[in-house]
Amino acid sequence: MPTQNGRLQGKTALITGAANGIGLAITRLFSREGARIGAVSRQEASLSKLADIANVVPLKADITRQDDITRLVATAERQIGPIDILCNVAGINDLCYPLDETSDALWESVIDLDLTAPFRLCRAVLPGMVQRHHGVILNVASYAATRGNHGASYSAAKHGLIGLTQHTAVFYARSGIRCNAINPGGVQNTQISSNSGGTYHPQGFQIFLDIVEKFPVPWLCEPEDIAPTALFLCSDDSKHLNGAIIAVDGGMSAC
Repeated sequence: MPTQNGRLQGKTALITGAANGIGLAITRLFSREGARIGAVSRQEASLSKLADIANVVPLKADITRQDDITRLVATAERQIGPIDILCNVAGINDLCYPLDETSDALWESVIDLDLTAPFRLCRAVLPGMVQRHHGVILNVASYAATRGNHGASYSAAKHGLIGLTQHTAVFYARSGIRCNAINPGGVQNTQISSNSGGTYHPQGFQIFLDIVEKFPVPWLCEPEDIAPTALFLCSDDSKHLNGAIIAVDGGMSAC
């Protein structure tokens, strides 16, 4: 597709979860704005969705594995160029499982993908960004980061991601690096439920619905409603935003 305003012209972005949902919407928009993109998915079949997007190099990796992250960053920089932008989008949720029914396996799977993987990816790209004295990191957290109405492991992981965002913003600001986060609300037409296991905890999900369905705001949106904020945060339009946590939730967090 043709470039719109070229706000990312000449930039190289590494985007995880790029073949579905929010990640795919961000990948499409960043491409239209001129970015060269390393689009990451751990599912080979999903990468076919990226075939019609300009300036995209599909990269298969399991980002819960340190060796895959090391290989991924090296491959992206070799094939596309030094990474200017990292978007940590990939994630699963815990299907609203309450703490006393959260197994070690569920806890570890959510923490590994939603918190440990972004930590390791940030750690992998930061040396190059510091050396070049330039870089932008965007973490996709969640409305659940600031509320207790989701499952235990998902709320903990996303809350931790906010802490990681703010640490990175403070410690690397003098190196020319910015780090911000988006807290989406309810996002339709993603595959997060099936990727997370597919069956919500009946009571846990009902507690969530009992709360959010009383909100007097349109709390559900499409992935394409999140992407413009990601573009703003990763472009020079937001050059003085650092450590910001932006709610893109239709007003959920105001309720």
